[in-house]
Amino acid sequence: MKKHIFLDARLYNRSGIGRYIEGFYKEILENIPDIRVTAVGDINFLKETFLKTQDIFPYRSPIYSLREQIEGSLLIQRFRKAIDVFHFPHYNVPWFLPKNSVVTIHDLIQFLFPDYFGRIKRFGAAFILRNALKGAGRVIVGSELTAKDLGKHYPAFKDKVRVVKNGIAKAFNPLSEDEVTHFKKNKGIRDYILYVGNRKPHKNIKRLLEAFPVIKRKHGALQLIIIGEKFAEVDPVKVWRENFGLDGDAIKEIIKVSDQELRRYYCGARLLVQPSLYEGFGLPPLEAMACGCPVVVSNVASLPEVCGDAAYYVDPYDAESIADGIYRVATDEELRGSLIQQGLQRVKMFSWEKSAREHIKVFEEVINTKRRS
Repeated sequence: MKKHIFLDARLYNRSGIGRYIEGFYKEILENIPDIRVTAVGDINFLKETFLKTQDIFPYRSPIYSLREQIEGSLLIQRFRKAIDVFHFPHYNVPWFLPKNSVVTIHDLIQFLFPDYFGRIKRFGAAFILRNALKGAGRVIVGSELTAKDLGKHYPAFKDKVRVVKNGIAKAFNPLSEDEVTHFKKNKGIRDYILYVGNRKPHKNIKRLLEAFPVIKRKHGALQLIIIGEKFAEVDPVKVWRENFGLDGDAIKEIIKVSDQELRRYYCGARLLVQPSLYEGFGLPPLEAMACGCPVVVSNVASLPEVCGDAAYYVDPYDAESIADGIYRVATDEELRGSLIQQGLQRVKMFSWEKSAREHIKVFEEVINTKRRS
């Protein structure tokens, strides 16, 4: 008998949550039989995606809005009898959440770094998160770290939490040397280090840009390429570039690229750097490893859990440590080769095939609980 899943797909194609939705649901629809999905979101956009073969309904309420609460609750009532599992890939859920709901919580950034968010946003996020934890039948997190954080701040709900690691899209794999050379020539770029991610404060781009002049003095030919969305009217990267005297073509900024193009950027980079102060999981280092790109990452949060011994670790609170790590990996060929080989082995632990099977197990827990009630 087919399992019928309701998916809140409003965040599809947006940042890390969008990549999660695509990776997981592509896998189950292509390789796991007897799954039917009702996806809600931007109906015109979703009809152009892999979800076009599924049931699609409009749901365009902004996240964390009053309209979201009203429209989301009406959608739940509309589909309640037909749906086996309601899946919300973020904790911005309607107030009256059915028990056959699964909520994915990717991180607790608002609560662990409150200074980065206004008081009203923090209060609202805490209110919505608690409602999600209270109402959901199960809660999925991507790392043991996030499970531990939830257990510490919300111990009453720890029995609902299941750790399911994310996967890596099969599209990420190494290119030949000739393909990399052609790509860089076509783009007009020289040797570069790569950052992939949004520009929110906890991503720590400020210290990366503070470290970059130190690197330039030692390795003047290197560029820094930043790929990621802007989330503020006043772009902090622009401000920090001016403060640190990083003008000209030393830094190249790209807002959005396709996975195919992102693969090329990973394959062409001397290294990927992710100096985050906090990550609930962190996909870019694994995607880079899969492309044969060595990675330099923070020694905090979930990054050691995800990257294991396949990364070079730095102190994200110390610009000098970041600069030293980047310079070493960029210039030490023996170290680079070791990290590349370890990375290619490490990524074998993460696949959407494995992740999808584990997600379905959690969904079945909720379905069986619903049947017994």
